[in-house]
Amino acid sequence: MTQLAALKRPIVAALSPGLSSEQVESELGCSVPEDVAIWFGWCNGVAYFAGQTQDDANLIPGYAPLSLSEAVVLRESYPDDPVLGPDWIPLLGNASGDFYAALWRGSEQPQVAGVLSGEPTEIEFQNIELMISVFSECYFRGAFGVDERGMLTMDPELYEVVHSEVVGQYM
Repeated sequence: MTQLAALKRPIVAALSPGLSSEQVESELGCSVPEDVAIWFGWCNGVAYFAGQTQDDANLIPGYAPLSLSEAVVLRESYPDDPVLGPDWIPLLGNASGDFYAALWRGSEQPQVAGVLSGEPTEIEFQNIELMISVFSECYFRGAFGVDERGMLTMDPELYEVVHSEVVGQYM
Protein backbone atom coordinates (compact mmCIF):
# COMPACT_ATOMS: atom_id res chain seq x y z
CA MET A 1 0.00 0.00 0.00
CA THR A 2 2.97 2.29 0.54
CA GLN A 3 3.76 2.26 -3.17
CA LEU A 4 0.14 2.99 -4.08
CA ALA A 5 0.01 5.86 -1.60
CA ALA A 6 3.23 7.29 -3.03
CA LEU A 7 1.66 7.15 -6.50
CA LYS A 8 -1.43 8.93 -5.12
CA ARG A 9 -3.74 6.14 -6.27
CA PRO A 10 -7.44 6.66 -5.41
CA ILE A 11 -7.82 3.04 -4.29
CA VAL A 12 -5.89 3.77 -1.10
CA ALA A 13 -8.84 5.76 0.25
CA ALA A 14 -11.48 3.53 -1.38
CA LEU A 15 -10.61 0.15 0.15
CA SER A 16 -13.59 -1.25 2.04
CA PRO A 17 -12.98 -2.47 5.60
CA GLY A 18 -12.21 -6.16 5.89
CA LEU A 19 -14.30 -8.97 7.29
CA SER A 20 -13.72 -11.30 10.22
CA SER A 21 -12.70 -14.91 9.59
CA GLU A 22 -16.14 -15.94 10.82
CA GLN A 23 -17.85 -13.67 8.28
CA VAL A 24 -15.71 -15.09 5.46
CA GLU A 25 -16.48 -18.68 6.44
CA SER A 26 -20.17 -17.90 6.87
CA GLU A 27 -20.37 -16.32 3.39
CA LEU A 28 -18.50 -19.20 1.75
CA GLY A 29 -20.30 -21.87 3.72
CA CYS A 30 -17.13 -23.79 4.46
CA SER A 31 -13.89 -23.49 6.36
CA VAL A 32 -11.29 -21.52 4.45
CA PRO A 33 -7.51 -21.39 4.64
CA GLU A 34 -6.12 -18.72 6.93
CA ASP A 35 -4.56 -16.83 3.99
CA VAL A 36 -7.97 -16.43 2.32
CA ALA A 37 -9.48 -15.13 5.57
CA ILE A 38 -6.53 -12.74 5.96
CA TRP A 39 -7.02 -11.43 2.39
CA PHE A 40 -10.69 -10.60 2.97
CA GLY A 41 -9.82 -9.36 6.47
CA TRP A 42 -7.43 -6.85 4.89
CA CYS A 43 -10.04 -5.52 2.49
CA ASN A 44 -13.53 -6.40 1.37
CA GLY A 45 -13.37 -4.87 -2.08
CA VAL A 46 -13.52 -1.25 -3.08
CA ALA A 47 -16.03 1.42 -2.10
CA TYR A 48 -17.33 2.96 -5.29
CA PHE A 49 -17.87 6.71 -5.63
CA ALA A 50 -19.27 9.07 -8.23
CA GLY A 51 -16.88 9.65 -11.10
CA GLN A 52 -14.68 6.70 -10.19
CA THR A 53 -13.09 4.90 -13.13
CA GLN A 54 -12.08 1.25 -13.25
CA ASP A 55 -8.47 2.42 -13.10
CA ASP A 56 -9.21 4.31 -9.85
CA ALA A 57 -10.30 1.01 -8.26
CA ASN A 58 -7.37 -1.07 -9.50
CA LEU A 59 -4.82 -2.48 -7.07
CA ILE A 60 -2.57 -3.58 -9.92
CA PRO A 61 -2.90 -2.64 -13.59
CA GLY A 62 -6.22 -4.01 -14.80
CA TYR A 63 -7.35 -5.66 -11.55
CA ALA A 64 -9.31 -4.46 -8.53
CA PRO A 65 -9.84 -6.27 -5.22
CA LEU A 66 -13.21 -7.97 -5.14
CA SER A 67 -15.55 -7.89 -2.20
CA LEU A 68 -16.41 -11.31 -0.84
CA SER A 69 -19.97 -11.00 -2.12
CA GLU A 70 -18.69 -10.04 -5.62
CA ALA A 71 -16.29 -12.98 -5.50
CA VAL A 72 -19.05 -15.41 -4.55
CA VAL A 73 -21.26 -14.22 -7.42
CA LEU A 74 -18.35 -14.54 -9.86
CA ARG A 75 -17.51 -18.02 -8.59
CA GLU A 76 -21.12 -19.15 -8.94
CA SER A 77 -21.32 -17.84 -12.50
CA TYR A 78 -18.05 -19.41 -13.63
CA PRO A 79 -18.14 -22.75 -15.42
CA ASP A 80 -16.41 -25.79 -13.97
CA ASP A 81 -12.66 -25.55 -14.36
CA PRO A 82 -10.48 -28.61 -13.69
CA VAL A 83 -7.55 -26.47 -12.51
CA LEU A 84 -9.63 -24.53 -9.98
CA GLY A 85 -11.38 -27.57 -8.54
CA PRO A 86 -14.19 -27.27 -6.00
CA ASP A 87 -12.57 -24.96 -3.40
CA TRP A 88 -11.65 -21.54 -4.74
CA ILE A 89 -12.58 -17.87 -4.57
CA PRO A 90 -11.64 -14.92 -6.78
CA LEU A 91 -9.48 -12.24 -5.11
CA LEU A 92 -8.87 -9.68 -7.86
CA GLY A 93 -10.95 -9.12 -10.97
CA ASN A 94 -11.51 -6.88 -13.94
CA ALA A 95 -14.40 -5.67 -16.06
CA SER A 96 -13.63 -8.26 -18.77
CA GLY A 97 -14.26 -11.15 -16.41
CA ASP A 98 -10.59 -12.07 -15.90
CA PHE A 99 -9.50 -12.73 -12.34
CA TYR A 100 -6.91 -14.07 -9.92
CA ALA A 101 -8.34 -16.77 -7.66
CA ALA A 102 -7.14 -18.53 -4.53
CA LEU A 103 -7.66 -22.28 -4.80
CA TRP A 104 -7.12 -24.97 -2.24
CA ARG A 105 -7.83 -28.59 -1.56
CA GLY A 106 -8.61 -29.47 2.02
CA SER A 107 -6.26 -27.79 4.45
CA GLU A 108 -3.41 -27.05 2.07
CA GLN A 109 -2.15 -23.53 1.55
CA PRO A 110 -4.02 -21.84 -1.30
CA GLN A 111 -2.33 -21.32 -4.64
CA VAL A 112 -3.26 -18.45 -6.95
CA ALA A 113 -4.49 -19.07 -10.47
CA GLY A 114 -4.82 -16.58 -13.29
CA VAL A 115 -8.13 -17.01 -15.09
CA LEU A 116 -8.40 -15.26 -18.44
CA SER A 117 -11.54 -15.45 -20.55
CA GLY A 118 -11.01 -17.89 -23.40
CA GLU A 119 -7.58 -19.04 -22.14
CA PRO A 120 -6.55 -22.06 -20.06
CA THR A 121 -6.39 -21.44 -16.32
CA GLU A 122 -2.82 -21.41 -15.00
CA ILE A 123 -1.32 -21.51 -11.51
CA GLU A 124 0.67 -18.28 -11.31
CA PHE A 125 1.70 -18.20 -7.65
CA GLN A 126 2.28 -20.96 -5.11
CA ASN A 127 0.56 -18.89 -2.42
CA ILE A 128 -1.11 -15.54 -1.77
CA GLU A 129 1.94 -14.15 0.03
CA LEU A 130 4.06 -14.80 -3.07
CA MET A 131 1.51 -13.01 -5.27
CA ILE A 132 1.67 -9.98 -2.97
CA SER A 133 5.49 -10.11 -2.97
CA VAL A 134 5.62 -10.17 -6.77
CA PHE A 135 3.16 -7.29 -7.09
CA SER A 136 5.00 -5.21 -4.46
CA GLU A 137 8.32 -5.81 -6.20
CA CYS A 138 6.71 -4.82 -9.51
CA TYR A 139 5.82 -1.42 -8.03
CA PHE A 140 9.24 -1.08 -6.41
CA ARG A 141 11.13 -1.90 -9.63
CA GLY A 142 8.86 -0.02 -12.04
CA ALA A 143 7.11 -2.92 -13.75
CA PHE A 144 3.90 -1.32 -12.43
CA GLY A 145 3.63 2.45 -12.50
CA VAL A 146 1.56 5.42 -13.55
CA ASP A 147 1.66 6.81 -17.08
CA GLU A 148 1.46 10.46 -18.20
CA ARG A 149 -2.37 10.28 -18.08
CA GLY A 150 -2.25 9.18 -14.44
CA MET A 151 -3.35 5.62 -15.19
CA LEU A 152 -1.80 2.42 -13.89
CA THR A 153 0.41 0.76 -16.43
CA MET A 154 2.55 -2.33 -16.72
CA ASP A 155 5.82 -3.09 -18.47
CA PRO A 156 5.15 -6.72 -19.51
CA GLU A 157 8.80 -7.59 -20.09
CA LEU A 158 9.89 -6.21 -16.71
CA TYR A 159 6.92 -7.94 -15.07
CA GLU A 160 8.13 -11.30 -16.42
CA VAL A 161 11.65 -10.61 -15.10
CA VAL A 162 10.36 -9.62 -11.65
CA HIS A 163 7.95 -12.56 -11.54
CA SER A 164 10.70 -15.04 -12.45
CA GLU A 165 13.16 -13.60 -9.93
CA VAL A 166 10.74 -13.37 -6.99
CA VAL A 167 9.18 -16.76 -7.64
CA GLY A 168 12.68 -18.23 -8.04
CA GLN A 169 13.61 -17.00 -4.56
CA TYR A 170 10.78 -19.05 -3.06
CA MET A 171 11.68 -22.31 -4.78
